[in-house]
Amino acid sequence: MKVLHIGKYYFPFFGGIEKVNQDIVECASYQAEVNSLVLAHQSERGKATCYEKINGVEIRKVAIKKVVAYAPIAPDFLKELNQAIADFKPDLIHIHMPNLSAFTCLFSKSARKIPWVIHWHSDVLGAAPDLKIKLLYPFYRVFEKALLQKAKEIIVTSPPYLEHSVALRTFKDKCNVIPLGIKDKVNHKKSKTQSEEFNLLMVGRLTYYKGHALMLDALSMLPNSTKIKLKIIGGGELREELESKVHSLGLCNKVEFLGHVSEQELVHELSKTDLVCLPSIEKTEAFGVVLLEAAMFSKPALVSNVVGSGMSWVVQHKETGFVVENNSASAIYQQLNSVLDDKHLLLTLGKQARTRFENSFNLEVVATKTLNLYKQCIER
Repeated sequence: MKVLHIGKYYFPFFGGIEKVNQDIVECASYQAEVNSLVLAHQSERGKATCYEKINGVEIRKVAIKKVVAYAPIAPDFLKELNQAIADFKPDLIHIHMPNLSAFTCLFSKSARKIPWVIHWHSDVLGAAPDLKIKLLYPFYRVFEKALLQKAKEIIVTSPPYLEHSVALRTFKDKCNVIPLGIKDKVNHKKSKTQSEEFNLLMVGRLTYYKGHALMLDALSMLPNSTKIKLKIIGGGELREELESKVHSLGLCNKVEFLGHVSEQELVHELSKTDLVCLPSIEKTEAFGVVLLEAAMFSKPALVSNVVGSGMSWVVQHKETGFVVENNSASAIYQQLNSVLDDKHLLLTLGKQARTRFENSFNLEVVATKTLNLYKQCIER
């Protein structure tokens, strides 16, 4: 089976959609049945269109003129799409959305003859959209709707996201829930925390919707004598503001900013933590891949109950972690306070999270579901 993937960017550019695309095309069980070609953009202006192989997968990156409202503008994308189809002769096109250049499929006679699967990573409009995006979206929506209309099937990453997506509302009959998946990196050794401290871990960009400030407020509600340590992995625009908040709340001995870390360091921190926290406040957090990483390492997670986000579907309350009231430092504090002296409960929830990971979020399982969907499209 030959599948042409259309993405926004590709490795070594790092982003959520790009990581999902790369993981799929490099997955062993997927590669056993699929020959892939990825058509994406150069991530920087001034770089010429190039054809290359990355980890054995053929990648074509189209030159861009500029970026407008986060969308790369590539005048040659339609030409490169037609060339890729002529050279590769795909059986199916897998379109990763949102992506402005994907609309070229609507204007390509050769693309329209091939079945499309749309991978719906997120809506364009979040709860608090950028003003430019809000103004431009009505024009974008015309082509978005046409693309969804033409697609044979649509992949959505969680039932809550599908239920609350305005863009997908009239296309639910062709939507299929296939969650994100990650490669299992654990060698099945049990990792138990020996520290007397209660160890918390947050992983992600230091930006407004991730809920870092809420976590700090929650920690400040605990007694000073509480032996608790929060490690924060990631960089972002709120670093200085959050560090200042740590000082003002008197949490310097309880909070540590690790910044960007290597894969090895991330694994180390995941293996020794007691609880992974992702108290994001908006459905901009559509899924939360770190929750899968936590479950892979048999760690429970704490998330917010955000309407339309997949977080509270990935994490099952009191089964694989905790789901607390959204945007509430008090709710986070109460949940933390209730489990501070119950590491046995956390170990139990972590084991159950690991089982759920194996059954639902292992990349091999996700790849198999994706392949089955492809076959349905091609057979029809």
